[in-house]
Amino acid sequence: MKYLFIVLGFLVFSCQNDRNRNRLDQEKMAQILVDIHLDEVKISSMEIISADTNLLLFHQLEKVTLKKHAIDSVSFVKSFNSYVREPKDFIELYERVNEIMKERKKLNENSHR
Repeated sequence: MKYLFIVLGFLVFSCQNDRNRNRLDQEKMAQILVDIHLDEVKISSMEIISADTNLLLFHQLEKVTLKKHAIDSVSFVKSFNSYVREPKDFIELYERVNEIMKERKKLNENSHR
């Protein structure tokens, strides 16, 4: 019985590592998410009433953003889902996203002076 728990523990651990092995590293993922969130801000500032038009614009901007970062949408979604399944990693990822946003805001404010 003791060996069954050891084997099950090993399998669970190896499956988790397998899931995380192919995900994007935190910095790259954070940079992509920042750009995606900035795309969302652009769309919301347009004050377009149609949800369909908003969605269409978002998908177009998302394609451009993913191309800019040389990543395909499937890899992005798999990586994002991998972070979501690991709450600690997800929190760390969004802490980095917030840091990048603050850095970009500061750069933007300094360039407008």
